[in-house]
Amino acid sequence: MKKLYFYTMMLMLAGFTLTSCDTDEMIADRLTGANWEGWLDTYYQNGWGEAFQDGEYHTVWRFDAAYYDDYGVATYGTGYEVDYSTANRNDYAYSPFDWVVRNGDIYITYRNRDWNDVRIDYRDYSISHNHFRGTMYDWEDRIYHFDMENNASWDWGYYRNHYFTRAAVNDSIPVCVGDDGESFASGKFAEELMKRRANK
Repeated sequence: MKKLYFYTMMLMLAGFTLTSCDTDEMIADRLTGANWEGWLDTYYQNGWGEAFQDGEYHTVWRFDAAYYDDYGVATYGTGYEVDYSTANRNDYAYSPFDWVVRNGDIYITYRNRDWNDVRIDYRDYSISHNHFRGTMYDWEDRIYHFDMENNASWDWGYYRNHYFTRAAVNDSIPVCVGDDGESFASGKFAEELMKRRANK
């Protein structure tokens, strides 16, 4: 009986191992259609500067596939990210990006070249339709741990439509528009981006 139990358990584990390998299409399907909101450990301070402390900011990602058809979902597309202060809604940075899943790895390339592109290696993340967690890397060898959940009620309109315009912004709130014309930052994030440009 013990032998039979042992062999049964081994077969079940082998079956799980074989079916747990996700294709690029399966990963892309889970990525898309969700608003991934959460924290990225060390990202804000290392990526944005000393004035940004982890825990005070959140990130939201949205991935949209290039197409859906009878064969499934595309493994590439466009998306957008917002980094925002949990204490002040007017303190945020927004940028569209392009993404691709290749051999299980996820690559994000920002339209705003002031932002650092990132990759998420297939060994370093787990994703379901509601939870996305793991480790990502930028091209300066910095490592960020992230833990995101699907926030179905997230409203992108406030950020995508740039609630502030140059004419409407109070002088006390710095604003920075990216060279791509699509990315946008206000508050501390705008100050940081303008500082980077001045130092180039």
